[in-house]
Amino acid sequence: MTSSSGVGGLTSPENALLAPSSSLRRPLVVAVGTVVAVIAVGLLLRFVPLDVAFSDAVHHLHARLLTQAAEAFYRSLKPLPAAGIMIVATVAAGLLARRWQVAVAFFGGVAVTWGLAEAAKLVVARPRPGMSEAMTQAVGATADPSFPSGHVAFTAAFAAVLTCALWTTRWRALGIVVGVVLVVGMSVSVVVIGVHFAGDALASIVWVAGVYPAVRAGGAMLVIPWAERTIQRSVSLRGR
Repeated sequence: MTSSSGVGGLTSPENALLAPSSSLRRPLVVAVGTVVAVIAVGLLLRFVPLDVAFSDAVHHLHARLLTQAAEAFYRSLKPLPAAGIMIVATVAAGLLARRWQVAVAFFGGVAVTWGLAEAAKLVVARPRPGMSEAMTQAVGATADPSFPSGHVAFTAAFAAVLTCALWTTRWRALGIVVGVVLVVGMSVSVVVIGVHFAGDALASIVWVAGVYPAVRAGGAMLVIPWAERTIQRSVSLRGR
């Protein structure tokens, strides 16, 4: 692979977020197949709740320390804190790489993958598990649909993008470990505190695994080059 110059830095293959794929078709086909399959499973679980018994068993473990830790983790990634984490991580990624393209790819990868999962919720419209009044007060109202889990989708998307950003660095192993801990931790948390069924959490992981590669490839092959050309054209016009 070769590097192409652009305003604000190089679109360099040394960062996996920006490395062009050999073809956009394959990840796009996988992404479409994943979307169709996940939504189909969600509709099935809505009317045939196969995961309810397991989810109830986990929710009623009565492990106080586990429940407290799960509540704290869940609260830490409510929409407002999650937005703050995204902003900080995006700025850090851009500054460390010294490329605005990396920051755009980081933010866009998480936001688009997560946002599409949130949109799928509206299609499936699976009701949330019934929560006690005490639990509702602890974690807040959860009126939006249940499938797939938005918290797990955000965490998995963040983990995938972080791992991708670190893939060609010496921090790759750390990125993988952190990502696995985050995803497993949030998946267990949402079931333990009873805000999601187990199928909701698993569906979010499958969603990110199938959709993010297409989002990354599309950004690297279409969005970033378009942005670079637009900036170059703007700079050229100003220089006249």
